[in-house]
Amino acid sequence: MRDLPQVRLRALEMSDLDLLYEVENDAQFSECSTNLMPLSRGAMKHFIQQSLTLDIFALRQLRFVIEKCPATPVGFIDLVEFSPEHRRAEVGVAVLAQYRKQGLGTAALQQLCDWASRQLSMVQLYAYVQSENIASQRLFQKVGFRQTAVLPSWFIKGGVLQDAHVYQCVFEQSQLEKRLF
Repeated sequence: MRDLPQVRLRALEMSDLDLLYEVENDAQFSECSTNLMPLSRGAMKHFIQQSLTLDIFALRQLRFVIEKCPATPVGFIDLVEFSPEHRRAEVGVAVLAQYRKQGLGTAALQQLCDWASRQLSMVQLYAYVQSENIASQRLFQKVGFRQTAVLPSWFIKGGVLQDAHVYQCVFEQSQLEKRLF
């Protein structure tokens, strides 16, 4: 993998409210989301407040702000559907349009994988990617995720059914055995 840009993953702060509101209600990102309705600023503020006091085990999700060094927020990366019993979680990545194609998503995803494996002793991370989202498929492949399944007609985008490509990153067995036992 080529040299990646410097990024930092940090916890959400109240100052991220406007950016979070923008991304969560952006039609481009919501096509990949399970949110059925636009989210209010109040709901986003409550989410940030919860994330400041509750951990991934309580919330079953964790969102990081992706910052391009020095301290420029460029998007979000999150773990959702967290299963501590099975040590897996789904990954979501949202990079603002003006910061794409700079390797920032790749650098953030690599950091998240390293952190999840090391800090949470995760066995695997996975993602559902729309069939026409080639850039996202490449992102996951660059970091070592493998496509393990195709789910027919999983998404509806613009009234058209689309398949979902399932990508998984199963962490090396030798690393896991040291942490599991």
